[in-house]
Amino acid sequence: MRSRVIWSVMVAVAVAPAFGDPVVNLNTASSYGLLGGTISNTGTSVVTGNVGVGSASGTISGFYPTGTVVSGSVIAPGSLGSNNAYTDFVNALDAAKLLSSTATFGDLSTSTTFVGNNVYDSTVTDISTVSGIDLTFDAQNNPNEVFVIRTQGAFTANGALTFTLENQAQANHIFWIIGTNATISVGGSGPIIFDGSILAGQAFNMSAAAGGSGVLAGTIDGCVFAEDANTLSGTTDVNGCSGTASTNNIPEPGSSGLVSFGLLLGVLAWRKLRVSLSRKAGFSLWRRQNPLGRPRLRAQEWCRSKTRCVPAGSARASQAY
Repeated sequence: MRSRVIWSVMVAVAVAPAFGDPVVNLNTASSYGLLGGTISNTGTSVVTGNVGVGSASGTISGFYPTGTVVSGSVIAPGSLGSNNAYTDFVNALDAAKLLSSTATFGDLSTSTTFVGNNVYDSTVTDISTVSGIDLTFDAQNNPNEVFVIRTQGAFTANGALTFTLENQAQANHIFWIIGTNATISVGGSGPIIFDGSILAGQAFNMSAAAGGSGVLAGTIDGCVFAEDANTLSGTTDVNGCSGTASTNNIPEPGSSGLVSFGLLLGVLAWRKLRVSLSRKAGFSLWRRQNPLGRPRLRAQEWCRSKTRCVPAGSARASQAY
């Protein structure tokens, strides 16, 4: 019994690092650029992917002729497709909140580097960036690595903000999991490019640029989903996440995971070989001690130890138990 417990622990330890990479599965929501309880657009925004709300009571305003949609449609409130997509988004948000944290970050008042295949939790409740900082995302030369950035409360991007994607990092593999409200406020800093999909537990707002709602406030390289109001107060290009591999596929395991999995296969092979050799050795010894015995062991014969086979029904067999 003790050996079985030890064996189970070995399997768990070996397999865990190979398949423990974070996954955010958007399912049908991945074909939407904007999802929310309500959606409002003021500027001449361009959204890639569908635009929809989660129920018949939700409203969508500011599209056609003002805002436009490419590679998708504005889905009428109450449609089964948008209802299901909204449910998939909420499920993905809830699941992402339950992922085990593997790293932490501060209040983003200074430039920060995030390493791929990690789930980052903020050390403060509400995050507000400082103008001029750079956020670096390092995929460690693996384009499939995923970045999950979580905040307990609100997230506000203030003013100029730059993103650096290095070592094959992909914007569609970055997920901002916001506990409450998410806001991008550019002010007079000019349009910014924000990398990653935003999943907000409450509302999202893209503020207008200093020149008004008709001036480009920024570009979001990802989807923007909010459980409540999803508002583009300024002109925003939302590039969406349609067709991104990261939302629907498990990332490739890292090198440590592959090594662990290889060790597991090696242990399995050795265990099988050891059992086979033990049985052969036991049978050979029994034949030498019983030269007149049958040339083959009957199905009822069993091995009492690694070095001895005893015919079923014999006195020694009954004593072995």
